[in-house]
Amino acid sequence: MTKTIVLAGDKGGSGKTTSSHAIAHGLAMFGIRAFHISTDARREVLPGEHRRYATLDGRDPKALGSILDRLDKVEGAVALIDGGGGRPDIDRVLAKAADLTILPFMQSQTDLRVVKDDMKRLPDAVALPNRWPTQKWAREVADRELGQELEGYVDRLMSPVPEINGYVTLLRDSGAVPKINPPCKQLALRVLERMGLSLFSFENAS
Repeated sequence: MTKTIVLAGDKGGSGKTTSSHAIAHGLAMFGIRAFHISTDARREVLPGEHRRYATLDGRDPKALGSILDRLDKVEGAVALIDGGGGRPDIDRVLAKAADLTILPFMQSQTDLRVVKDDMKRLPDAVALPNRWPTQKWAREVADRELGQELEGYVDRLMSPVPEINGYVTLLRDSGAVPKINPPCKQLALRVLERMGLSLFSFENAS
């Protein structure tokens, strides 16, 4: 049975699409069958060529249901459902079908407050700090604001994904550049750990 991960959140531009492609890319680097499913009608579906994982069009609800039905019969695979901003009702439905729901967010005060509301609405979701500063003083400020705004939610926070040069290539038709392979693999491992899985969980997949 395919494991399903949903990237959700009410705010647009928080990193759902980039993060979902990064996780799919990282999983595929380990030889795990990964499927990226786009659901936002406002975004194009990126071509599967030059990628190690499949890209599927789930922008129509019926098509999405059909895709998930088919993938449910696939052993040892992971489906990444890329949500869209401003769709709280859809987020709620997708989260019910997910093995893990991830809420990416960035450093801004708006992002922090929106993701806090998202975590209240989706009590089983975890939040992923995205494009986090790497410069010492900026990281200290970001971490302090994170602690203040999301106090009480620390156990549902994944460790931050730093600002990484080259991440944008995940969204190009030509695919990702090799330099981002290591951080994508690291992110994939952290996601599997959050699901109580490891690479060994997929060893005997056909």
